[in-house]
Amino acid sequence: MKKLLGFILTLAMIFLVYLFREDITRYFITEYAYKNSNIKQTSNEYKKNLNISFVKETDNFYPTDYQNLLDIYYTSLNNGVNSFIYYCPKEYKNCIKDSEKLANDQDTLSIINNLVHPYNSYSSLSAKINSYGKVEVTIQKQYSEEEIALLNEKVNVIYNSIIKENMNTSDKIRTIHDYIINNSNYDKQKADSIVNGQIVGASTYKSETAYGVLFQNYGICSGFSDAMELFLDKMGIENYKIASKTHIWNLINVDGTWLHLDLTWDNPIVNGSGKLLLHDFFLIPTNTLNSLNTGHHTYDKNIYKEAA
Repeated sequence: MKKLLGFILTLAMIFLVYLFREDITRYFITEYAYKNSNIKQTSNEYKKNLNISFVKETDNFYPTDYQNLLDIYYTSLNNGVNSFIYYCPKEYKNCIKDSEKLANDQDTLSIINNLVHPYNSYSSLSAKINSYGKVEVTIQKQYSEEEIALLNEKVNVIYNSIIKENMNTSDKIRTIHDYIINNSNYDKQKADSIVNGQIVGASTYKSETAYGVLFQNYGICSGFSDAMELFLDKMGIENYKIASKTHIWNLINVDGTWLHLDLTWDNPIVNGSGKLLLHDFFLIPTNTLNSLNTGHHTYDKNIYKEAA
């Protein structure tokens, strides 16, 4: 009788384990395997130390809400890693759904991308999410190691040749602003092709990057703003890129005041020979930018609170 009872209990246990196998597996994976995982990132030399409202650095890779997800992406990109992993805890019920949403939200990811050093920015991201809440993100960088080495040397040569130590901050920024514009052209072919969704084969120049601006002498808004950012970061000036639906430019903290700088609009296309160098968008406050009413500088002030 005891053997029969034991046999029945064993069958019952096997049946229950089978019936609840997914829940049991999830429990052990999330409570033991995931929670015992050591998630620690080391930053590279291009990490920026921004004090901004939209996202913050975090060491918590077990998110509790959507803001935490944004902070994880920002931290990982800002640290310059090539991939990262985070885990969805059971307490965050919508974590997997929110992770899928964010992984496909190119607008939000682009905003985060504009907050990190150009060398740590991505050209593409891919996320792999399993049913137990493990999220693995792989990053394809915008700049190659070879391009970074060439750009660092180029920036140092230019900076040392045009910047004088007795210049104030505004004069240094203006000198670099003028140098970039005087030594580059707007790549209208690339810009038009991006608007029309025909990026591949649109232009022989890497004008969407600082490499295109400083080595090939052609740029579009992302390339001009990246090139300017390399010099600003070299000088230790707090800055990031700000974006509308159609445009990107620099936002710079000068002596405690956030000001706009747009090299693209200060480098207009002109017919015939000659070249224009403008300062209409040189270190201007938000109210001045709004008064210019270009139609390309409208942005979400809830995101870019520094420029509100």
